[in-house]
Amino acid sequence: MGNHCNLDWLSRHVLYSLEKPTMTERLDYLNAYRQHFDAQVLAIEDRAGVPAVLLDRTCFYPTSGGQLHDTGLLGGAPVVNVVAEEGEIWHLLAASPPFAAGERVVGEIDWPRRYDHMQQHSGQHLLSQLIHQRYGFETVSVHFGREESTLDLNTAETPPAFLSEIEQAANELAYLGLEIRAYFVDEQEVGRLPLRRPPAVAGPIRIVEIDGYDYSACGGTHVRTTAEIVPIKLLRSERRRNQTRLTFLCGLRACRDYAEKHRLLAQTAGLFSTEMAAVPTMVQRLQAQMRELEYKHMELQKRLLSREAATLVAAAPRAGDVAIVEYLSPDASVEMLKHMAALLREQPKCVGLLASISEDNATLVFCRSDDVQLHIGEVLRHALAAFGGRGGGRPEYAQGGGVHATAVSAVLAKARRRCEETLEGHG
Repeated sequence: MGNHCNLDWLSRHVLYSLEKPTMTERLDYLNAYRQHFDAQVLAIEDRAGVPAVLLDRTCFYPTSGGQLHDTGLLGGAPVVNVVAEEGEIWHLLAASPPFAAGERVVGEIDWPRRYDHMQQHSGQHLLSQLIHQRYGFETVSVHFGREESTLDLNTAETPPAFLSEIEQAANELAYLGLEIRAYFVDEQEVGRLPLRRPPAVAGPIRIVEIDGYDYSACGGTHVRTTAEIVPIKLLRSERRRNQTRLTFLCGLRACRDYAEKHRLLAQTAGLFSTEMAAVPTMVQRLQAQMRELEYKHMELQKRLLSREAATLVAAAPRAGDVAIVEYLSPDASVEMLKHMAALLREQPKCVGLLASISEDNATLVFCRSDDVQLHIGEVLRHALAAFGGRGGGRPEYAQGGGVHATAVSAVLAKARRRCEETLEGHG
């Protein structure tokens, strides 16, 4: 049936849906390590052309609290999204399901994805508590992405050694193998717990505790001990307005990150035929050499341009006593065009119409010496407008572009005619 529901098929099964319960039993609350389950199909609905299945119980975790939803299989059909709505957990499928309302169905979650989310979420709890105890910074929001996870702190500034100190302390704590437990408490009991943040809901509250170290109101999935979240790696710290965002990796993500970076560093060391520890020094030396070569190259280019400018002026056609230099380069940089323009402006009675091409786009720089009565900015604007380009500038200097490489010669020709008409008129 493809990725969309057959509406006749759907109407038959929705018609015979069972009476919906007020809540779906959350098996992930009881055991986050459970990967398989069976359940009764209570309803199947169409949601914007996507089949959505309601079960009486499920292991699938819905997106919430910054943690992404689980994926997996339901009766053999791929589950692509899981949504919580007022206690009901809806499973969105990639295609029409091979089962009907009232049937029993077997579910299987994508375990590597689930376990990865468990490691990141448990690691975030440990980091948030550690940062709060060491520095008093509160975690205001979290996000567990596909590749990296982040937590935002209510501070715009952190000390210089903040990342290294927190990372080392977090790993030392995690290696202790502190037990992580999840349980429900009533409103009276929750008031006696040292929660980092008060719960956002009333009634029974699910608490995730790291063995007396951290207590958080949380509905997410977590590992059994902190030993399962090492290594913990803080990648970077970024200021976001009046907050600080930390990007981190835990567990197998951090291991994969280390392996990839080790591979890249070893590959780089091989290019230099040196040890990995010597790579930073080699790169610094190479950068210094490149800067020196770039400087020498620029100086040589300036000398060549100086000679070329004199040659161009000598050979240029004239409008009255003014030389009109046309210069089209297939690869000159904007900086080189500007330098050529500066050289031409030093020449008496000279106009420069300069252009270069890069990836089929043209850049134009026009100039004139101070003893020429001509508004070069207007010349450029007039020439470009006829070909859909834009530009302009001062009477003595202008820059523009926005035309295809194939139109550059025509633009220069139009500009030359405008210069000739104006200068000969003045003459």
